[in-house]
Amino acid sequence: MISVELSELLADFGRLIGHVEETGERVRVTDGDEPMGVLVPAAELAELEHFAQRVRGRRERRPRSKAGREHPLGPEQQSPYVRYVHTDGVRMTFTRDHAIVAELRSVEELAWLENNARIGRQSYIPPEQAAAFEEFLARQPLAGDGIAWIADRWKGQEPFTVLEFIKGPAPEDVALAYGADVQDINDELMLHQVWERDKREGTDDVYRVLVFGSELGWTWLGYHDLGDAFSRSLDPPPSQQITLTAIEPKAIYDFRYYRDGVYQNPFPLEDDLDEQRDMYELIWYTPGEPPFEPNAPLDFLNTYIRVAEKVSGWTGGIPLFFAGLERAFDLSLPRDAITSGQVRCARPTRR
Repeated sequence: MISVELSELLADFGRLIGHVEETGERVRVTDGDEPMGVLVPAAELAELEHFAQRVRGRRERRPRSKAGREHPLGPEQQSPYVRYVHTDGVRMTFTRDHAIVAELRSVEELAWLENNARIGRQSYIPPEQAAAFEEFLARQPLAGDGIAWIADRWKGQEPFTVLEFIKGPAPEDVALAYGADVQDINDELMLHQVWERDKREGTDDVYRVLVFGSELGWTWLGYHDLGDAFSRSLDPPPSQQITLTAIEPKAIYDFRYYRDGVYQNPFPLEDDLDEQRDMYELIWYTPGEPPFEPNAPLDFLNTYIRVAEKVSGWTGGIPLFFAGLERAFDLSLPRDAITSGQVRCARPTRR
């Protein structure tokens, strides 16, 4: 890779861009012998951007240069090439006949791109392999009862308005962290006992208890989100957390997924926006169409949901979405135990 000073690039970029276009090689740019940036051929840069955008989960933000030098108001032309300077005064785009030929990126941004592209390539599955993987998933038997069976009742806010699945901590530890009464936990209070007491005494404690248990390595919780009776937070955050909330009067049914406390955005991330833009509403999902865009952190769920559409036997958006989640994360709820009340629960800590 040849190296030039920034002053040389600015004075004679036509020759240098011609070299990049002809050879497909990068050009290192220095400023006073200090590394400043790299001229990258457009095709190579497009490939880096493609794979870098496919990195999911926690990642460092793309470094951006702060405006440190003046830049021209309009484009500049030399021979067949036109130079456009970005507002930060560092990044530059070079075109010929309205087609991008090369771009100048800072050393820091290019290093970020290359690292994320490397990670993105490692998780890339060619279309043929993706199709084979989809077929493999379709053949796998479902473990436990799954969660799709509760979807229609949950949509009607029965038996819970909030369902949570937490990876790592034991059910009793989660219940205590959420503010459940320690005596109820020690006494192993059962949901059917609360039902019977409500019927006998005319109370409605069933709407103020936290129901909990464990299935297939996940702690699951069910409760009604009334008056913020439970804290809904763990310290440190679990490795994975899934939250499903039903608000029937407003027809809002949302899904949230966290890894190591980091919210996994349902939309493609933009560099200049906060990572948490919104939850995903289940009514946005149309069976037959992938719910998440290919470059969104949650796009890995598309395969599981499409498989569920083909093999699960469920109909309707919410049951099918639940069927996809149960396959993606190996989620299950004990159907007979919940419907008969043979599951543990606890009231909020008595004040």
